[in-house]
Amino acid sequence: MRQAGIMIETERVAELYSYEILDTDEEFAFDDLTEFASKVLEVPYVFINLIDENRQWAKSAAGIAREAAECDRNDSLCNLAIQKNVPLIIPDAQADDRFSDVGCVCNPPNVRFYAGMPIINENGYALGTVCVVDFEPREFSYDKVELLKSIARQVVAQFELKKKINESVRTQGELKQALDTANRAKRTSEQFLRNIFPKSIANEWLSSKNVAAKYHDGVTIGFTDFVNFTRNSEIIEPAELVNTLNSYFTMFDEICSTLGIEKLKTVGDSYMFAVGLPERNRHHGVMAALAALLFKKSVSELNIARSEQGQEPWMMRVGLNSGAAMAGVVGKNKFVYDIWGDTVNLASRFEQAGQEGKINISESTYYAVRDYFECEERGKIELKNKSPVNAFWLNRLKPEYSEDEHGFMANNKLFAILGFGAS
Repeated sequence: MRQAGIMIETERVAELYSYEILDTDEEFAFDDLTEFASKVLEVPYVFINLIDENRQWAKSAAGIAREAAECDRNDSLCNLAIQKNVPLIIPDAQADDRFSDVGCVCNPPNVRFYAGMPIINENGYALGTVCVVDFEPREFSYDKVELLKSIARQVVAQFELKKKINESVRTQGELKQALDTANRAKRTSEQFLRNIFPKSIANEWLSSKNVAAKYHDGVTIGFTDFVNFTRNSEIIEPAELVNTLNSYFTMFDEICSTLGIEKLKTVGDSYMFAVGLPERNRHHGVMAALAALLFKKSVSELNIARSEQGQEPWMMRVGLNSGAAMAGVVGKNKFVYDIWGDTVNLASRFEQAGQEGKINISESTYYAVRDYFECEERGKIELKNKSPVNAFWLNRLKPEYSEDEHGFMANNKLFAILGFGAS
């Protein structure tokens, strides 16, 4: 952000006016962001505040009318926040001598907690802040600070889109182009949620602003990890480690996207995926097994390329388990779509009890896939904190359902049985 000064402040205010956003009506794109921020940051009051030469004015607010934020800029904590390019976090303003004499602190509304991230445009000018406030002291975790920064970037993107709309209408006078640009702005706002959630969950949030946890009685959960990853992380340069891990996970993402499988998350070198949620799939076990075989194939191919380049191959384990689970938007510090239950825990245990280059599946998954896949019984195995359970190796597709001789890829006959790709 540009340094303070009379000339720079004049330029900053001119930049703010160039967006033609002061004293405009409420807009869904900004109101969605403040409501979203209130939900994920767990604070009652959120504002998108702009600071002109004399005052603070709110473009949007959650939990209170936006007019409540309007005040002289010298009475505003946001006026202090825009002087830096990092978040201003004040757990208790009334107990902090640096802020206790600011108007909004020592006079009504008597703000106690404040967290504000400057809204900095591409030219480096702070136009205002995305801020959250409360009238009692609070702590604000690192995760929430990062979320606040991310939301501020989304606000900047909306400002830039709005500016482009205004310029388009003014310079070309074409209503259709203005409407198309506005629709792109709406899609950008909605895509922000769809990057976080599965499509149906994002749509539920957009329509109701709430997502309830749901019980799913038929799902298959998969976990992968790389053998000796901890040792590799100690001997490989961090950038190379991340790039290598990304090359494997990118292939997994493409496989999940092709098969319509839900990637849930990655934790370190572990990749977690699920079939049968949020949309029901009666062939969840078979689809998860197909994904696991394609994961195995892609890892093998990438390892061959690594070996040819003199690099050490990364060996993978996979574990699958089928059963029931709860899934929904949960958590206190992060707003994520997650899944939990004993089915999930067992899937993780099966991955840990596997061997490199193999797919270890539970008895429940075996009975779901045995008609289409060649499996090998392992007998009972020990799992952490569990009684001995039956386990099987998932080796390959049966020849009559395989497109290739190694049994990695399903043929059209199997896809027809599964109804894959049917409308």
